[in-house]
Amino acid sequence: SPLRRTFKSKVLAHYPQNIEWNPFDQDAVNMLCMPKGLSFRTQTDNKDPQFHSFIITREDGSRTYGFVLTFYEEVTSKQICTAMQTLYQMHNAEHYSSVYASSSCSMDSLASSLDEGDTTSLLKLQRYNSYDISRDTLYVSKSICLITPLPFMQACKKFLIQLYKAVTSQQPPPLPLESYIHNILYEVPLPPPGRSLKFYGVYEPVICQRPGPSELPLSDYPLREAFELLGLENLVQVFTCVLLEMQILLYSQDYQRLMTVAEGITTLLFPFQWQHVYVPILPASLLHFLDAPVPYLMGLQSKEGTDRSKLELPQEANLCFVDIDNHFIELPEEFPQFPNKVDFIQELSEVLVQFGIPPEGSLHCSESTGKLKNMVMKDLVNDKKNGNVCTNNISMYELLKGNETIARLQALAKRTGVAVEKMDLSASLGEKDKDLKLHCEEAELRDYQLNVQLREVFANRFTQMFADYEAFVIQTAQDMESWLTNREQMQNFDKVKRTIVFLLWLLVALLLILTFLNFLFFGAFAYPYIIGFVNLF
Repeated sequence: SPLRRTFKSKVLAHYPQNIEWNPFDQDAVNMLCMPKGLSFRTQTDNKDPQFHSFIITREDGSRTYGFVLTFYEEVTSKQICTAMQTLYQMHNAEHYSSVYASSSCSMDSLASSLDEGDTTSLLKLQRYNSYDISRDTLYVSKSICLITPLPFMQACKKFLIQLYKAVTSQQPPPLPLESYIHNILYEVPLPPPGRSLKFYGVYEPVICQRPGPSELPLSDYPLREAFELLGLENLVQVFTCVLLEMQILLYSQDYQRLMTVAEGITTLLFPFQWQHVYVPILPASLLHFLDAPVPYLMGLQSKEGTDRSKLELPQEANLCFVDIDNHFIELPEEFPQFPNKVDFIQELSEVLVQFGIPPEGSLHCSESTGKLKNMVMKDLVNDKKNGNVCTNNISMYELLKGNETIARLQALAKRTGVAVEKMDLSASLGEKDKDLKLHCEEAELRDYQLNVQLREVFANRFTQMFADYEAFVIQTAQDMESWLTNREQMQNFDKVKRTIVFLLWLLVALLLILTFLNFLFFGAFAYPYIIGFVNLF
């Protein structure tokens, strides 16, 4: 139906208009803010705002990060509403004519067998999937986005949510919205390494911290969510695929889950970096990228109700398929195990259990794109990030005093003679505000502590592997027979590269034989080929 389709989107405005050292890539931002395009909803649909992030990799390898809050606003254009009504009329006429022509008899028998309850349910379903301009309100998706050179995900998310609340609130913000946008664009500098920065959002201060040169690189994505989504065993397997430079495809309905897992895996690679194709969110118009015969790490959004068996993927034998929502992975053929994997998993399990996270993961972990109420309550309350304390606390009474329901209850209480004091309401709500604020502070602090401990475990594992590097090095041999005899004494981790080395040895032997035959048959004419062969090696 037209409401289930997506339409072409475009960038309405961006600020500043132009930066010489950082040009605005309008096409890339448009595709990644709305990878599947515009979507429409009615008042009966779920219209909760959703947050996701993305990354743009330029030709020189530099990266730009984007943070997007997508919401739905009412369509006020009569022309668009009329066009949607026309689309529905055409869709219904085509649908009913095809159904009636193919199975009129079967539909009659089905209708006669339906009882009153089934008929009511069918009418409700048709009502849910329809649009009538006279009784329905049409909504269209819109996004607000921040583009940054560094992945300050938490800070950008807080600012966007506060900005969205100010736009949709009936009460005007303390200052014009333009002042907050101008402040973050022109007056908030990039924090220097090893320093913290506090700037003001619409309602609350926002704090971000940049690690120093001697600290672990910046990583603002909670590894807790990645381990909860995949489970410890699956995450280590995917991590092994990344080390072996295989093709990894992430699959989820949630864009932010794709980014969380992709950024989590690449963060754990430190001190290494993923230098191949990296597209955590693959737009629908770029699905042909999956045909690339090179290592890649990509993310693909799944449709609700899509069967995995119907998903056609190229080169599935060499692909690591990661179904994030269903908590399972499909590994390539002849997959080697991570060195000392049992000890490694045991060490990681101890850290996860210490923070109350089940090593097997959780299918019911917290959604990164929850309902607006949860997002606002979690992000508008003052959070204490990395030990920084906020100075201006917004009272819950101030947030609720403009609510129409609260106003009606207060008026009713006054008419019935019940005394309603502002301070009592403020005090009771203030206690809940304080408890919720403390809970959010502790949760964020624990996420940062968990990030550091998990990254230290992975870095320590690399250190242990480097200390035993001789077991992974293919030593030079005097002849092919000696190399083939001793190769089984080496660690069987990078099996693919061992095979490549063997093939190179075989190629060298064949070239030597061909050169010798050339010399026998052509004599002096073979010297140019021999000289060329020597120069080649």
